Amino acid sequence: MIQEYPPAPGFFQGAFKLPLNEIIELQEKRLRSAVEWAWKTPFYQRAWKAAGVEPGDVRTIEDLKKIPTYTVDDIRKSVDAYPPFGDYVGLDPRAGDVPLRIHSSGGTTGEPRPTFYTPWDREVGSILRARSYYFHGLRPGDMVMNTLLYSTHNGAYSVHEALWLWLGCIPVTTSAGIVTRTRRALEIAEKWDVNCIIGFPEYLIHMAEEAKEMGVKLNLKVLDSFGKSGEVREAWGSPVYDTYGMHEIQTISSECPYGGGLHIWEDAYVVELVDPDSNLPVKDGEEGSLVVTALYKDAYPIIRYDTKDLTRLWPRGQCVCGSWMRKMDPIIGRADTMIKLRGINIWAEGCGTILASDSRLTGEYYCVVERVGDHDEMTVQAEYSARVTHLDDIQRELEEVLRAKLTVRIGVQLVPPGSLASLTGLGVLPKARRLEDRRKTTS
Repeated sequence: MIQEYPPAPGFFQGAFKLPLNEIIELQEKRLRSAVEWAWKTPFYQRAWKAAGVEPGDVRTIEDLKKIPTYTVDDIRKSVDAYPPFGDYVGLDPRAGDVPLRIHSSGGTTGEPRPTFYTPWDREVGSILRARSYYFHGLRPGDMVMNTLLYSTHNGAYSVHEALWLWLGCIPVTTSAGIVTRTRRALEIAEKWDVNCIIGFPEYLIHMAEEAKEMGVKLNLKVLDSFGKSGEVREAWGSPVYDTYGMHEIQTISSECPYGGGLHIWEDAYVVELVDPDSNLPVKDGEEGSLVVTALYKDAYPIIRYDTKDLTRLWPRGQCVCGSWMRKMDPIIGRADTMIKLRGINIWAEGCGTILASDSRLTGEYYCVVERVGDHDEMTVQAEYSARVTHLDDIQRELEEVLRAKLTVRIGVQLVPPGSLASLTGLGVLPKARRLEDRRKTTS
Protein backbone atom coordinates (compact mmCIF):
# COMPACT_ATOMS: atom_id res chain seq x y z
CA MET A 1 0.00 0.00 0.00
CA ILE A 2 2.66 2.54 0.98
CA GLN A 3 4.55 1.75 -2.22
CA GLU A 4 1.49 2.58 -4.33
CA TYR A 5 0.37 5.55 -2.22
CA PRO A 6 3.45 6.74 -0.33
CA PRO A 7 2.84 8.71 2.86
CA ALA A 8 4.69 11.84 3.91
CA PRO A 9 7.52 12.69 3.99
CA GLY A 10 8.59 10.24 1.26
CA PHE A 11 5.75 11.29 -1.03
CA PHE A 12 7.14 14.82 -1.33
CA GLN A 13 10.54 13.58 -2.50
CA GLY A 14 9.05 11.00 -4.88
CA ALA A 15 5.60 10.91 -6.50
CA PHE A 16 4.93 14.59 -5.80
CA LYS A 17 7.85 15.53 -8.05
CA LEU A 18 7.06 13.16 -10.94
CA PRO A 19 7.26 14.65 -14.45
CA LEU A 20 3.90 15.40 -16.03
CA ASN A 21 4.05 12.50 -18.51
CA GLU A 22 4.67 10.03 -15.67
CA ILE A 23 1.78 11.44 -13.64
CA ILE A 24 -0.60 10.94 -16.56
CA GLU A 25 0.80 7.48 -17.27
CA LEU A 26 0.23 6.48 -13.63
CA GLN A 27 -3.30 7.93 -13.61
CA GLU A 28 -4.32 6.09 -16.78
CA LYS A 29 -2.97 2.78 -15.53
CA ARG A 30 -4.96 3.09 -12.32
CA LEU A 31 -7.98 4.47 -14.15
CA ARG A 32 -8.36 1.34 -16.26
CA SER A 33 -8.40 -0.81 -13.12
CA ALA A 34 -10.86 1.49 -11.36
CA VAL A 35 -13.26 1.39 -14.31
CA GLU A 36 -13.08 -2.40 -14.52
CA TRP A 37 -13.90 -2.65 -10.80
CA ALA A 38 -16.78 -0.15 -11.02
CA TRP A 39 -18.34 -2.12 -13.89
CA LYS A 40 -19.06 -4.96 -11.45
CA THR A 41 -21.30 -2.62 -9.46
CA PRO A 42 -24.97 -2.59 -10.58
CA PHE A 43 -25.21 1.19 -10.10
CA TYR A 44 -22.50 1.90 -12.68
CA GLN A 45 -23.33 -0.95 -15.00
CA ARG A 46 -26.90 0.28 -15.36
CA ALA A 47 -25.87 3.89 -16.08
CA TRP A 48 -23.04 3.00 -18.44
CA LYS A 49 -25.10 0.53 -20.45
CA ALA A 50 -27.74 3.22 -20.92
CA ALA A 51 -25.00 5.49 -22.29
CA GLY A 52 -23.62 2.74 -24.55
CA VAL A 53 -20.30 2.53 -22.69
CA GLU A 54 -18.29 -0.51 -21.60
CA PRO A 55 -15.05 -0.68 -19.57
CA GLY A 56 -12.94 -1.37 -22.66
CA ASP A 57 -14.02 1.99 -24.11
CA VAL A 58 -12.08 3.85 -21.40
CA ARG A 59 -8.31 3.59 -21.80
CA THR A 60 -7.21 7.19 -21.30
CA ILE A 61 -8.19 10.25 -19.29
CA GLU A 62 -9.70 11.73 -22.43
CA ASP A 63 -11.91 8.64 -22.73
CA LEU A 64 -13.43 9.38 -19.33
CA LYS A 65 -15.76 11.88 -21.01
CA LYS A 66 -17.58 8.91 -22.58
CA ILE A 67 -18.85 7.95 -19.13
CA PRO A 68 -21.86 9.88 -17.79
CA THR A 69 -21.42 11.87 -14.61
CA TYR A 70 -23.63 11.24 -11.60
CA THR A 71 -24.61 13.31 -8.58
CA VAL A 72 -25.73 12.86 -5.01
CA ASP A 73 -29.31 12.71 -6.28
CA ASP A 74 -28.46 9.52 -8.18
CA ILE A 75 -27.04 8.06 -4.97
CA ARG A 76 -30.22 8.92 -3.09
CA LYS A 77 -32.33 7.31 -5.82
CA SER A 78 -30.20 4.18 -5.52
CA VAL A 79 -30.79 4.07 -1.76
CA ASP A 80 -34.54 4.54 -2.27
CA ALA A 81 -34.71 1.80 -4.90
CA TYR A 82 -32.43 -0.65 -3.08
CA PRO A 83 -32.72 0.13 0.66
CA PRO A 84 -31.04 0.58 2.97
CA PHE A 85 -27.61 0.98 1.31
CA GLY A 86 -28.34 1.30 -2.42
CA ASP A 87 -26.60 -0.68 -5.16
CA TYR A 88 -23.53 1.55 -5.58
CA VAL A 89 -21.47 -0.39 -3.01
CA GLY A 90 -18.78 -2.53 -4.61
CA LEU A 91 -19.03 -5.26 -1.96
CA ASP A 92 -21.84 -7.08 -0.17
CA PRO A 93 -21.83 -5.32 3.22
CA ARG A 94 -23.19 -8.35 5.07
CA ALA A 95 -21.04 -11.04 3.45
CA GLY A 96 -18.33 -10.68 6.07
CA ASP A 97 -15.57 -11.20 3.49
CA VAL A 98 -13.68 -8.10 4.58
CA PRO A 99 -13.98 -5.84 7.65
CA LEU A 100 -16.10 -2.79 6.81
CA ARG A 101 -16.91 0.53 8.42
CA ILE A 102 -19.95 2.61 7.68
CA HIS A 103 -20.27 6.39 7.91
CA SER A 104 -22.66 8.88 6.41
CA SER A 105 -22.53 12.29 4.81
CA GLY A 106 -23.30 15.32 6.95
CA GLY A 107 -26.72 15.83 5.40
CA THR A 108 -26.24 19.59 4.94
CA THR A 109 -27.77 19.40 1.44
CA GLY A 110 -30.26 16.59 2.00
CA GLU A 111 -30.73 13.14 3.53
CA PRO A 112 -27.41 11.67 4.79
CA ARG A 113 -26.11 8.93 2.50
CA PRO A 114 -24.31 5.81 3.75
CA THR A 115 -20.76 5.00 2.67
CA PHE A 116 -18.79 1.85 3.42
CA TYR A 117 -15.00 1.67 3.76
CA THR A 118 -12.64 -1.30 3.64
CA PRO A 119 -9.36 -1.20 5.58
CA TRP A 120 -7.66 -0.29 2.26
CA ASP A 121 -10.04 2.65 1.77
CA ARG A 122 -9.45 3.90 5.30
CA GLU A 123 -5.69 3.67 5.27
CA VAL A 124 -5.12 5.12 1.79
CA GLY A 125 -7.59 7.91 2.59
CA SER A 126 -5.74 8.64 5.83
CA ILE A 127 -2.40 8.72 4.00
CA LEU A 128 -3.80 11.28 1.54
CA ARG A 129 -5.06 13.50 4.35
CA ALA A 130 -1.86 13.14 6.36
CA ARG A 131 0.12 14.33 3.32
CA SER A 132 -1.82 17.60 3.45
CA TYR A 133 -1.15 18.17 7.13
CA TYR A 134 2.55 17.38 6.70
CA PHE A 135 2.65 19.79 3.73
CA HIS A 136 1.26 22.47 6.06
CA GLY A 137 3.86 21.91 8.75
CA LEU A 138 2.52 19.32 11.19
CA ARG A 139 5.05 16.90 12.64
CA PRO A 140 5.16 14.05 15.18
CA GLY A 141 4.36 15.23 18.69
CA ASP A 142 2.23 18.20 17.65
CA MET A 143 -0.88 18.63 19.80
CA VAL A 144 -3.77 19.07 17.35
CA MET A 145 -7.33 20.03 18.31
CA ASN A 146 -9.88 18.33 16.04
CA THR A 147 -13.09 20.39 16.04
CA LEU A 148 -15.00 18.15 13.62
CA LEU A 149 -17.91 16.23 15.14
CA TYR A 150 -17.25 12.62 16.16
CA SER A 151 -20.55 11.19 14.94
CA THR A 152 -21.87 9.06 12.08
CA HIS A 153 -20.07 11.45 9.72
CA ASN A 154 -16.64 10.39 8.51
CA GLY A 155 -14.86 13.74 8.83
CA ALA A 156 -13.64 13.68 12.42
CA TYR A 157 -12.40 10.09 12.18
CA SER A 158 -10.61 10.77 8.90
CA VAL A 159 -8.74 13.68 10.49
CA HIS A 160 -8.07 11.67 13.65
CA GLU A 161 -6.64 8.64 11.84
CA ALA A 162 -4.44 10.76 9.59
CA LEU A 163 -2.99 12.67 12.54
CA TRP A 164 -2.50 9.73 14.86
CA LEU A 165 -1.62 6.81 12.60
CA TRP A 166 0.27 8.50 9.78
CA LEU A 167 1.84 11.61 11.32
CA GLY A 168 2.39 10.74 14.97
CA CYS A 169 0.49 13.83 16.11
CA ILE A 170 -1.68 13.85 19.23
CA PRO A 171 -5.37 14.42 18.39
CA VAL A 172 -7.29 16.45 20.98
CA THR A 173 -10.83 15.21 20.47
CA THR A 174 -12.97 18.14 21.64
CA SER A 175 -15.16 18.38 18.51
CA ALA A 176 -17.22 21.56 18.13
CA GLY A 177 -19.51 23.39 20.55
CA ILE A 178 -22.26 20.77 20.44
CA VAL A 179 -19.86 18.30 22.16
CA THR A 180 -17.43 20.55 24.04
CA ARG A 181 -18.38 24.16 24.69
CA THR A 182 -16.13 26.48 22.70
CA ARG A 183 -14.83 28.26 25.80
CA ARG A 184 -14.04 24.97 27.47
CA ALA A 185 -12.20 23.80 24.33
CA LEU A 186 -10.11 26.97 24.40
CA GLU A 187 -9.27 26.42 28.05
CA ILE A 188 -8.12 22.90 27.19
CA ALA A 189 -6.11 24.21 24.23
CA GLU A 190 -4.31 26.73 26.45
CA LYS A 191 -3.70 24.26 29.26
CA TRP A 192 -2.49 21.43 27.02
CA ASP A 193 -0.41 23.70 24.78
CA VAL A 194 -2.34 22.86 21.61
CA ASN A 195 -0.33 24.17 18.65
CA CYS A 196 -2.73 23.42 15.78
CA ILE A 197 -6.51 23.53 15.31
CA ILE A 198 -8.39 21.85 12.45
CA GLY A 199 -11.96 22.68 11.49
CA PHE A 200 -14.47 24.41 9.28
CA PRO A 201 -13.73 28.12 8.73
CA GLU A 202 -16.84 29.54 10.39
CA TYR A 203 -16.13 27.66 13.61
CA LEU A 204 -12.42 28.51 13.58
CA ILE A 205 -13.31 32.20 13.22
CA HIS A 206 -15.81 31.87 16.06
CA MET A 207 -13.09 30.30 18.22
CA ALA A 208 -10.77 33.21 17.47
CA GLU A 209 -13.42 35.69 18.59
CA GLU A 210 -14.09 33.73 21.79
CA ALA A 211 -10.36 33.44 22.52
CA LYS A 212 -9.94 37.20 22.17
CA GLU A 213 -12.86 37.87 24.51
CA MET A 214 -11.51 35.38 27.08
CA GLY A 215 -7.94 36.65 26.84
CA VAL A 216 -6.73 33.20 25.83
CA LYS A 217 -3.43 33.22 23.95
CA LEU A 218 -2.44 30.10 22.05
CA ASN A 219 0.95 29.40 20.53
CA LEU A 220 -0.34 28.07 17.21
CA LYS A 221 2.12 26.99 14.52
CA VAL A 222 -0.69 26.50 11.99
CA LEU A 223 -4.43 26.06 11.55
CA ASP A 224 -5.96 23.84 8.88
CA SER A 225 -9.29 24.98 7.47
CA PHE A 226 -11.81 23.47 5.07
CA GLY A 227 -11.91 26.62 2.95
CA LYS A 228 -11.63 30.39 3.53
CA SER A 229 -8.06 30.12 4.80
CA GLY A 230 -7.53 33.86 4.27
CA GLU A 231 -10.41 34.82 6.56
CA VAL A 232 -9.27 32.38 9.24
CA ARG A 233 -5.71 33.71 8.94
CA GLU A 234 -6.96 37.24 9.53
CA ALA A 235 -8.95 36.13 12.58
CA TRP A 236 -6.08 34.26 14.26
CA GLY A 237 -2.98 36.05 12.96
CA SER A 238 -1.37 32.64 12.40
CA PRO A 239 -0.53 30.59 9.29
CA VAL A 240 -3.66 28.91 7.90
CA TYR A 241 -3.98 26.49 4.98
CA ASP A 242 -6.86 24.89 3.13
CA THR A 243 -7.47 21.17 2.73
CA TYR A 244 -10.26 20.10 0.36
CA GLY A 245 -12.04 16.78 0.41
CA MET A 246 -15.33 14.98 0.90
CA HIS A 247 -16.53 12.23 3.15
CA GLU A 248 -16.51 9.44 0.53
CA ILE A 249 -12.87 9.87 -0.52
CA GLN A 250 -11.32 12.08 2.15
CA THR A 251 -8.64 14.49 0.86
CA ILE A 252 -8.49 15.50 -2.80
CA SER A 253 -6.23 18.57 -2.71
CA SER A 254 -4.04 20.63 -0.41
CA GLU A 255 -3.10 24.31 -0.41
CA CYS A 256 0.50 24.87 -1.46
CA PRO A 257 2.42 26.88 1.17
CA TYR A 258 4.86 28.01 -1.53
CA GLY A 259 2.99 28.72 -4.75
CA GLY A 260 -0.67 29.17 -3.78
CA GLY A 261 -3.61 27.17 -5.07
CA LEU A 262 -4.40 23.63 -3.98
CA HIS A 263 -2.38 20.72 -5.41
CA ILE A 264 -4.55 17.76 -6.41
CA TRP A 265 -3.15 14.40 -5.31
CA GLU A 266 -3.12 13.17 -8.89
CA ASP A 267 -1.71 9.77 -8.06
CA ALA A 268 -5.09 9.07 -6.41
CA TYR A 269 -7.60 11.16 -8.40
CA VAL A 270 -8.57 12.48 -11.80
CA VAL A 271 -10.32 15.84 -11.48
CA GLU A 272 -12.38 17.52 -14.21
CA LEU A 273 -14.58 20.62 -14.27
CA VAL A 274 -17.90 20.84 -16.09
CA ASP A 275 -20.42 23.59 -16.64
CA PRO A 276 -23.20 23.15 -14.04
CA ASP A 277 -25.93 23.72 -16.63
CA SER A 278 -24.65 22.03 -19.81
CA ASN A 279 -22.40 19.43 -18.12
CA LEU A 280 -19.79 20.16 -20.81
CA PRO A 281 -16.08 20.61 -19.93
CA VAL A 282 -14.91 24.15 -19.12
CA LYS A 283 -11.54 25.67 -19.99
CA ASP A 284 -8.70 26.16 -17.52
CA GLY A 285 -9.38 29.24 -15.43
CA GLU A 286 -13.14 29.05 -15.94
CA GLU A 287 -15.52 28.30 -13.11
CA GLY A 288 -17.06 24.85 -13.13
CA SER A 289 -18.42 22.00 -11.02
CA LEU A 290 -15.75 19.58 -9.81
CA VAL A 291 -16.09 16.03 -11.14
CA VAL A 292 -13.87 13.49 -9.41
CA THR A 293 -12.74 9.96 -10.22
CA ALA A 294 -11.00 8.09 -7.41
CA LEU A 295 -8.22 5.75 -8.50
CA TYR A 296 -7.85 3.83 -5.24
CA LYS A 297 -11.37 3.11 -3.95
CA ASP A 298 -12.44 -0.37 -2.96
CA ALA A 299 -15.85 -0.59 -1.20
CA TYR A 300 -17.48 2.25 -3.13
CA PRO A 301 -15.98 2.91 -6.59
CA ILE A 302 -16.20 6.58 -7.59
CA ILE A 303 -16.10 7.29 -11.33
CA ARG A 304 -17.04 10.79 -12.57
CA TYR A 305 -18.88 11.95 -9.45
CA ASP A 306 -20.16 15.49 -9.96
CA THR A 307 -19.64 16.96 -6.49
CA LYS A 308 -21.38 20.27 -7.34
CA ASP A 309 -18.47 22.08 -5.65
CA LEU A 310 -17.50 25.08 -7.78
CA THR A 311 -13.86 25.95 -8.44
CA ARG A 312 -11.35 26.68 -11.23
CA LEU A 313 -8.48 24.56 -12.51
CA TRP A 314 -5.09 26.20 -13.02
CA PRO A 315 -3.27 25.70 -16.35
CA ARG A 316 -0.74 22.89 -16.27
CA GLY A 317 2.70 23.94 -15.13
CA GLN A 318 5.44 23.30 -12.61
CA CYS A 319 4.87 24.99 -9.24
CA VAL A 320 7.64 26.82 -7.40
CA CYS A 321 7.52 23.93 -4.92
CA GLY A 322 8.74 21.67 -7.74
CA SER A 323 5.55 19.68 -8.32
CA TRP A 324 3.75 19.16 -11.62
CA MET A 325 0.60 17.97 -9.85
CA ARG A 326 -2.29 20.08 -11.02
CA LYS A 327 -3.72 22.97 -9.00
CA MET A 328 -7.22 24.20 -8.32
CA ASP A 329 -8.66 27.28 -6.65
CA PRO A 330 -10.34 27.07 -3.24
CA ILE A 331 -14.01 26.12 -3.46
CA ILE A 332 -16.11 29.13 -4.49
CA GLY A 333 -19.52 27.73 -3.61
CA ARG A 334 -21.90 24.94 -4.52
CA ALA A 335 -23.87 24.59 -7.73
CA ASP A 336 -26.76 22.98 -5.83
CA THR A 337 -27.10 26.01 -3.52
CA MET A 338 -27.04 28.42 -6.43
CA ILE A 339 -30.03 30.74 -6.61
CA LYS A 340 -31.04 32.20 -9.95
CA LEU A 341 -32.43 35.72 -9.52
CA ARG A 342 -33.72 37.30 -12.71
CA GLY A 343 -31.26 35.31 -14.80
CA ILE A 344 -28.24 35.90 -12.53
CA ASN A 345 -26.56 33.07 -10.61
CA ILE A 346 -26.14 33.97 -6.92
CA TRP A 347 -24.49 32.01 -4.10
CA ALA A 348 -25.00 32.70 -0.40
CA GLU A 349 -21.23 32.40 0.10
CA GLY A 350 -20.65 35.14 -2.46
CA CYS A 351 -22.92 37.53 -0.59
CA GLY A 352 -21.13 36.71 2.65
CA THR A 353 -17.70 37.35 1.15
CA ILE A 354 -18.78 40.80 -0.05
CA LEU A 355 -20.27 41.77 3.32
CA ALA A 356 -17.33 40.36 5.31
CA SER A 357 -15.13 43.28 4.19
CA ASP A 358 -17.38 45.85 5.92
CA SER A 359 -16.05 46.67 9.40
CA ARG A 360 -19.50 47.77 10.56
CA LEU A 361 -20.66 44.15 10.39
CA THR A 362 -19.63 41.16 12.49
CA GLY A 363 -19.24 38.97 9.38
CA GLU A 364 -22.16 36.74 10.36
CA TYR A 365 -24.91 36.39 7.75
CA TYR A 366 -27.87 34.23 6.76
CA CYS A 367 -29.58 34.24 3.37
CA VAL A 368 -33.29 33.65 2.89
CA VAL A 369 -34.90 33.02 -0.51
CA GLU A 370 -38.67 33.41 -0.91
CA ARG A 371 -41.23 33.48 -3.66
CA VAL A 372 -42.79 36.95 -3.79
CA GLY A 373 -45.61 37.21 -6.30
CA ASP A 374 -44.33 35.87 -9.60
CA HIS A 375 -40.57 36.11 -8.87
CA ASP A 376 -37.91 35.03 -6.37
CA GLU A 377 -36.32 37.38 -3.85
CA MET A 378 -33.25 36.96 -1.65
CA THR A 379 -32.63 38.78 1.61
CA VAL A 380 -29.32 38.70 3.47
CA GLN A 381 -29.67 39.00 7.22
CA ALA A 382 -26.39 40.50 8.45
CA GLU A 383 -25.30 41.20 12.01
CA TYR A 384 -24.14 44.75 12.69
CA SER A 385 -21.27 45.38 15.10
CA ALA A 386 -21.81 46.74 18.58
CA ARG A 387 -22.28 50.52 18.90
CA VAL A 388 -23.05 50.93 15.19
CA THR A 389 -25.74 53.50 14.47
CA HIS A 390 -27.61 54.84 11.42
CA LEU A 391 -28.73 51.34 10.47
CA ASP A 392 -31.12 52.50 7.73
CA ASP A 393 -28.30 54.29 5.92
CA ILE A 394 -25.99 51.27 6.24
CA GLN A 395 -28.71 48.95 4.95
CA ARG A 396 -29.26 51.05 1.83
CA GLU A 397 -25.53 51.31 1.25
CA LEU A 398 -25.04 47.55 1.52
CA GLU A 399 -27.89 46.87 -0.86
CA GLU A 400 -26.23 49.20 -3.37
CA VAL A 401 -22.89 47.40 -2.93
CA LEU A 402 -24.48 43.99 -3.52
CA ARG A 403 -26.36 45.28 -6.57
CA ALA A 404 -23.19 46.82 -8.02
CA LYS A 405 -21.13 43.66 -7.56
CA LEU A 406 -23.75 41.02 -8.34
CA THR A 407 -25.83 43.03 -10.88
CA VAL A 408 -29.14 42.08 -9.24
CA ARG A 409 -31.11 43.48 -6.33
CA ILE A 410 -30.64 41.63 -3.03
CA GLY A 411 -32.29 42.88 0.15
CA VAL A 412 -30.35 43.45 3.36
CA GLN A 413 -31.79 43.15 6.85
CA LEU A 414 -29.51 44.28 9.68
CA VAL A 415 -29.90 42.31 12.92
CA PRO A 416 -28.23 42.59 16.36
CA PRO A 417 -24.88 40.92 17.10
CA GLY A 418 -25.23 37.24 18.01
CA SER A 419 -28.84 36.99 16.88
CA LEU A 420 -28.18 34.67 13.92
CA ALA A 421 -26.53 31.90 15.91
CA SER A 422 -29.78 29.96 16.30
CA LEU A 423 -30.18 29.93 12.51
CA THR A 424 -26.58 29.32 11.46
CA GLY A 425 -25.64 26.95 14.29
CA LEU A 426 -22.46 28.95 14.87
CA GLY A 427 -20.66 27.85 18.02
CA VAL A 428 -22.59 24.58 18.10
CA LEU A 429 -22.25 23.02 14.66
CA PRO A 430 -18.79 22.74 13.05
CA LYS A 431 -20.16 23.88 9.68
CA ALA A 432 -22.47 26.90 9.75
CA ARG A 433 -25.73 27.01 7.78
CA ARG A 434 -25.95 30.01 5.45
CA LEU A 435 -29.02 29.52 3.26
CA GLU A 436 -32.71 28.87 3.82
CA ASP A 437 -34.83 28.27 0.74
CA ARG A 438 -38.40 28.97 1.82
CA ARG A 439 -39.70 28.44 -1.72
CA LYS A 440 -39.70 24.71 -1.03
CA THR A 441 -42.13 25.10 1.87
CA THR A 442 -44.44 27.67 0.28
CA SER A 443 -44.78 26.23 -3.24
